[in-house]
Amino acid sequence: MYLIWLAGAVALVVGVWWRRRVGRSRLQRQRLRYVQAYAFQPRYHDALRVAYPQLDAEGFKQAEQALRQFFIMHLLAPGERLLMPSNLADALWHTFILDTRRYQQFCQQAFGQIFHHIPSHDMPSSASVAGQGGRERMQATWNAAMASKRWLPLAMLGGIPLLFALDAHSGIEGGQRFAEADLRYWAVQYARVVSAGNADTSGGSASSGSGESDHPSSWSSDSGTSGSSCTTRSTGGDDGGSSGSSSCDSNSSSCSGSSCGGGGSD
Repeated sequence: MYLIWLAGAVALVVGVWWRRRVGRSRLQRQRLRYVQAYAFQPRYHDALRVAYPQLDAEGFKQAEQALRQFFIMHLLAPGERLLMPSNLADALWHTFILDTRRYQQFCQQAFGQIFHHIPSHDMPSSASVAGQGGRERMQATWNAAMASKRWLPLAMLGGIPLLFALDAHSGIEGGQRFAEADLRYWAVQYARVVSAGNADTSGGSASSGSGESDHPSSWSSDSGTSGSSCTTRSTGGDDGGSSGSSSCDSNSSSCSGSSCGGGGSD
């Protein structure tokens, strides 16, 4: 009789755990689809053009997609502290926050709470990727951006995650530009993570799961250094052949953890 009661208790606990897991998974998918389909207000473009008068309609659409990518990254990796690699996407985020009613409604649907913007003065002393430590800090952001490809058809620009390529591609003044050596480093580290994961699950060889390379084949094999110049190269990436970036020197303006609150401009 004792064993019967024990088996029943175990089955109950497992059943409750499984239902909660399925429920969380379903909720995450709902939130991801909501962010995918969310339509930003066209009037945000006018606000962005005050800071970036050269921004055209295509650049604004790419900024929307990049900010959408950033939100999806946080949904996929809620425990990570992710940096914001694009000043243009960050400016759009500021504009969105100032539309307080819509931003609150969006956050409730997408995250279940207000998604806080962390001002630059609350950041660590520098988000520069110069040096090994800086590169490692940005790695989680790169990994999350690569993982967003499943949920964001235009997640890549010239073989580089959109958030990392956007500022150089749009040509905005004072935008984020990353050294080719840094881009290559993040791509290689991500490929190793994917390879290790595939080996653990299937014992097979590395694959990104999307049938494509996780870094552009046109990247040179020289070691390079952070801060070196990087020319734009067309690599026939996920966006149907758009070109990626960049020339390099980086200061990230903001980052966000999994908790949310407070916005406005820095």
